[in-house]
Amino acid sequence: MPHQDAQGRWISDDGLQYWDGNAWRPTGAQAPARSGISAVPAVLIGCGFALVIVLLLGIGLVVFMFNSAEFQRGFCNGWLSGNNQNLTCPFHPSP
Repeated sequence: MPHQDAQGRWISDDGLQYWDGNAWRPTGAQAPARSGISAVPAVLIGCGFALVIVLLLGIGLVVFMFNSAEFQRGFCNGWLSGNNQNLTCPFHPSP
């Protein structure tokens, strides 16, 4: 609830404004400084961690593709099923 100061003005609960009879006006007092910790470093660390995970999964997928005979066979069957019979599978180059 507003209270009156020594000059008889009504002061807001936070002490930052006074009532001049028509509108609330700033008293000139500074707002208390925010003492919170910024979330930006935590967000950047989280994004960096997510990027590392995505890169590791991508590298693992590429290694799996080049080391799995079943994947290579399935890829080549799909690659060669097109209309152009002059294509060669990239996993099995033509002799």
